[in-house]
Amino acid sequence: MILPILKNSRAILSHARHRRPLNSSTEVRLTRLCTQRCRQCQVYERTTEPASMDLGMFRHIARELQHYGAYIGFISGGEATLVPDLPEILLEAKKTFPVATTLVTGLYNQSERIRTIGRFCLDHDINIQTSLDGFGETGDLLRGARDFSRTVLQHMEMIAAMRGSSRALLYCNIVLSSFNLGQVPELIATAKRIGWKATIGLYHHLTETTRDDDDLLVQPGDRLLRLTAFLDNNPDILNLNAWIRGIEPFVRARETTPCPFVGSRFLSSRTTIMENGDLHLCWGGPIGNLFNSSMKEILSSPAYRERLEAYSQCSGCWTTCYTQRYLLIHPRSLGEAINNARKIIRMQRRRA
Repeated sequence: MILPILKNSRAILSHARHRRPLNSSTEVRLTRLCTQRCRQCQVYERTTEPASMDLGMFRHIARELQHYGAYIGFISGGEATLVPDLPEILLEAKKTFPVATTLVTGLYNQSERIRTIGRFCLDHDINIQTSLDGFGETGDLLRGARDFSRTVLQHMEMIAAMRGSSRALLYCNIVLSSFNLGQVPELIATAKRIGWKATIGLYHHLTETTRDDDDLLVQPGDRLLRLTAFLDNNPDILNLNAWIRGIEPFVRARETTPCPFVGSRFLSSRTTIMENGDLHLCWGGPIGNLFNSSMKEILSSPAYRERLEAYSQCSGCWTTCYTQRYLLIHPRSLGEAINNARKIIRMQRRRA
C-alpha cells in the first residue's frame, strides 16, 4: 500500500491538514437486489430507484474516489452478480483501488453466472469474498435461502477448480451468532478443504442495512470460550489474533476499543457508498451523496463533524469492518504488533 500512498501524497497531506480521513477502504454497494433473505440483513427492503448502479453511475463514483483518494475496494450488494454491468464495473474498480479489489458475493445465483464472474475475477486477480454461516437447516435459517450451504459450497468448489495461477484471494466470512457456534470449526475445515480461507465476524446491528434480532446475539459462556480458544492463532482464518481474543470480553463485559472514526479518524475510517450514491460511515443515515457533492465536500461538511460527535458517545462495538481496522493500526502491545505483522506477511505470501 506504500507506493499508492506516495503517489497521492499531496492529497493525503491536504486531508491530514484539514482533518479529513485517508479513506483507506471503501465498500461500494452496487444494488439493493438480492437472491437471499438473510436474517441479519434488510438490504432487500430498500426502495431506491434505480435499484442498481449501471456502468455510467459507477464511473462517476470512481472518478470521485480517484480524485479524493481510494486504496482498498469492496464491490458488493445486495447480490452483486445480479448487476448486468458487473464485469465492466470490476475493471473500473480495479483501476480505482490500486491496493486490492474484492468482489463480495453470496455465490447464490445461477451457476453459469457464477462461473462467468468467478472466471473474470480470477483472470484479473480480483479477490472474491462470500459468506458461509451454516450447514443444512442452520444455513437456510440464517441466510433465508433454500439449500444454502450446498449451493454455495458447490460454487466455491467450482471457482477454486478454475483458480490456476491467479493471485486472487478466495475467502468466506463466517458470522458468529447464537445459532451456529457449534458448526464454526467444521465450516472452517470445509472451506480449507475446498481451497478457500476463512474470516470470522460477529453479529451486530449497527449499520443501515443490518437488522436488530436479539435471537442472533452471541451469549457469554463455556461454548463461546471453547470456540474462541479454537480460533485463537488458527492458521486457517485471516483475522488478527487481537480481534479474536477480544470477542469473549466484548460479549461478556462490552470491553472494546475507541471508536475508529473518532480515535483514529485519519487512518481507520471506512466509507460505504450505497447504490444511489449515499455515503455512509457506520450507524446513522447518510452524511451526503456523491451524485450531488464531491467526497471532499462531504468529508469537510458539518454533517461529517456532527456524526463524529455522535460516535464519540457510542458504547462501542466489536466488528471486523471497524474494530479490527483500529487494532491493526493501534496494537495494544509489542506482541500484538508482531502478530499483526505476521498475519499481513502470511496473507501476502499466500496470494503470491
